[in-house]
Formats: sequence, C-alpha cells, structure tokens
Amino acid sequence: MIWLIIAIIAHLFYALVFIIDKHVLSRPLPHPKVYAFYIGVLSIMVWVIAPFGLTAISGFNIVLALLAGLAQVFGLICLYKALNKGDVSSVIPFVGSFVGLFTLIFSTTLIGESLSAQQLLAFIFLVVGSLIISIKKGHFGKAFGSAVLASLFFAFFWVVTKYMFLSLSFVSGIVWVRTAAALFSLGLLIPKKNRELIFKKTEKLKPKTIKYVFLARILSVFGAMGIYIAVFLGSVTLVNSMQGLQYIFVLILSFIFLKKIKKDAIPQKIISIILIFIGLALLVI
Repeated sequence: MIWLIIAIIAHLFYALVFIIDKHVLSRPLPHPKVYAFYIGVLSIMVWVIAPFGLTAISGFNIVLALLAGLAQVFGLICLYKALNKGDVSSVIPFVGSFVGLFTLIFSTTLIGESLSAQQLLAFIFLVVGSLIISIKKGHFGKAFGSAVLASLFFAFFWVVTKYMFLSLSFVSGIVWVRTAAALFSLGLLIPKKNRELIFKKTEKLKPKTIKYVFLARILSVFGAMGIYIAVFLGSVTLVNSMQGLQYIFVLILSFIFLKKIKKDAIPQKIISIILIFIGLALLVI
C-alpha cells in the first residue's frame, strides 16, 4: 500500500498549489491560456531524470504520449477557466470527483482495469464525498462546463499514462508524456492572438506574482511526481478517486495560513469529510 501513502502526500502538495493558484488568479493575472502555457512548458524539466532509465519508444507509444500531452494542456486550460469563474472550494472537489468517475469509465473500457468489491465501495465513498462538498449554492458560478471538460481531459490523460506505464519503465513513461505536454504548450504560441496575450501579460506581472507562480510550480512538481509514482505502482482509478483529499487539505491549510475557514454549510463539509475518510479506511483494511 505504499502507493496509497504516496498518493495522500501528493494530494497535499496539490492542495498547496491550488491555494496559491487561486490567490494568483484572483489578481489581474494572465488569461488561463497564459498560465497553462507556462505550466506545460515547464514540463520539459522532467528531462533531468532522463539519465536514470529513458529509452526509445515505439510509434504507437509516441501517438499515446501525444494524445496524453494534448489532453493535459486542454485540461489545464479548462481547469484555470473554471477557477477564474468559480470558487476554489467548489471547483477542486467537483473536478476531483468527476476525474475519478471518468477515470473509472476510461480505465475499465480502455485498459481493462478492474476493482474488487471493497475497492469499488471505497471508490464510491471517495467520489461521493468529493461531489457533496462541491455542491454549494452561489459558489460555482459559470464554472460547470469548464470543470466537467477539465475532468474529462485529466481522466483521459491519466488512463493513457497508466497504459504507457504497463509497457514502459517509469522514467520513460513520464519523460515522454511530459515532453508531449511541453510541445503542445509551445503550440499555444502559434496563433498571433495567443502570442500577444502571453507576452503582454507576462510583461505586466509583478515580481511578487511571479514568485507565487514559480512556488506553485515547484510544489506541483512534487505533487505530480507523487501521483505519477502512485499511478505506476497502483490503480489509476483509485489514485484519482482520492482527489477529494485535496479539499480536506485546502480547509486545513486555509486555516493555518489564512487563519480562517468559511463556516457556511458545516454539516455538508462534515458529511463529505466522513465519507472520504471511510473510503480511505476501506482501502487500508
């Protein structure tokens, strides 16, 4: 169950990333495409682990890597659109629950992954717990469509990545997938409108904002590596169903760093947290 521990720690890192991202996005920040561009381009840094086992891949795996990279870039754009339009405490658990649901569908139909009865029950508790907390009147705004699309793209990305891991080493799988994401991020520069948007907005960024962006990216590297390792070692469906943990961590971290927690819908939050912990317990016992 080492994958379970790694996944929990990884979701903690992502909770930190989302708090920083929402803080940055609440300012006059880059369009979501600008943010997605820099996140994607920075994926090329994964080549630092290339000496530890990178190998050439077949044409079929190249196609898979390109599909995964494209899905990740579109997922990032949709996610940051959703964060711009809705409340982070609603968007994160909503996207997490639907990523889990779509991952179950894709992993079952595309790679034949199956869960035991107990694992399926744990999956249900984890996903429902995440979904419940995301349903808050007046907090979701116009983020629904973007959040659903982000979930769909991310689920596809992770299932394709898991499929590649079944035939490749961990290093080869992650390097080629992340390289593809970086290439498609560079592709965002092709339309003149995007180039103007990215470069003009970048010039306007304040030094403090840039620091926040890079801090979030450093934390996201640790989070991403943790999720990649957990997916490599365990079930892609179960790893993604645990994204509701990010919400719990967001609550805790918001209290630690911002010294406040919204007191609205307390019963709803308690029910959600209980369901998520039951799901985790079912994975452990």
